[in-house]
Amino acid sequence: MIWINKGVEPIEWSEKKATPGFTKYEPIPALRDALLEEQKNICAYCMRRIPVKDAGITESSKIEHLKSRHRHPALDRDYNNMVVCCPGSIDGSAHCDKSKAHEDLTFSPFNTAVQKSIAYSTKDGTIKSSTPSWDTDINNVLCLNNARLKETRAKVIEGVQKVLSQKKFSAKELNKMLTDWSTPTAKGYKPFCGVVIWYIEKKLKLLK
Repeated sequence: MIWINKGVEPIEWSEKKATPGFTKYEPIPALRDALLEEQKNICAYCMRRIPVKDAGITESSKIEHLKSRHRHPALDRDYNNMVVCCPGSIDGSAHCDKSKAHEDLTFSPFNTAVQKSIAYSTKDGTIKSSTPSWDTDINNVLCLNNARLKETRAKVIEGVQKVLSQKKFSAKELNKMLTDWSTPTAKGYKPFCGVVIWYIEKKLKLLK
């Protein structure tokens, strides 16, 4: 999981909300585009690349409300309550927005403390937060430790370990690698970039 620098809502959405009679959430292309831009084309929760097209899934992305529209209808058009997610299903296993459904989270991806609380198992790719309530949400609400996501994160860690095993990297070299993974390209962030960022930061701490 990676921190999202929440931006200002697009003018098209502001104008849409000001339209007489517009009292119920109805997304427009500019809204999705703005969310994708601020998240640099990765899912707010699992960090998969958006858009994604999984077998049997027709959606490529979903606009997600942090506080659900079902429980908080007054926030259904609030841009600060929105992120964009992947379709939320791999091999029939629900995760992210799809598993969250009408539940609310105890954390916000706009809070820098969330990313700082996250760690990953180098053995099997398990994601864990040091804050108990956030960890519960990660496992039981967002289901980010399903088998495929864990497997993918484990492969990402294995990949960076392989690179770092080629030689002894200096702090300067590790910082350059950290910058590369923290900086979006023309296509956006690299998928699962938060995993690599965490791992490199961990290595840098060992050099101090």
